[in-house]
Amino acid sequence: MTKTVPTPRSRNKPCSKKSTSSTRPLQPAADIEISVILSKVPSLNQFYASKHWIVRKKAKDKFTEEVLAQLATYDKTRFKTITATLLHNYGYDNDNCIMAIKFALDALRKWGGIEDDNTNFVTKVVISRDHEVAKNTGKVIFFGKGVVC
Repeated sequence: MTKTVPTPRSRNKPCSKKSTSSTRPLQPAADIEISVILSKVPSLNQFYASKHWIVRKKAKDKFTEEVLAQLATYDKTRFKTITATLLHNYGYDNDNCIMAIKFALDALRKWGGIEDDNTNFVTKVVISRDHEVAKNTGKVIFFGKGVVC
């Protein structure tokens, strides 16, 4: 008699592979783009400059909810890997804008769009200033191979 070993499960529920009349069957992985707009996030320096942890948690929660509300307008999508791009007009140096990417990736993971925000799933991060983006605003674009669930 052979012993079966259970396979590890992800923290997030994977897309269902079963097709019912109310859900679409899984499609082959395709290029998918999702974008969200963030209001002015604190710079990396501001975020960690001797603030109490509860202040940082409230900021993270605020921006996570802002992103989740926008993700809810998209069909449920599961990415295999992504590139996260931030186009911003915050007035910060590019390296100080990383919190916008962090908040957006955390929200994408919470939404179920990626299994984790480590380098196995987020293969590239790009940050650039764009004067076409509204002042004090950032646009985060997730692009990669994925399936619409």
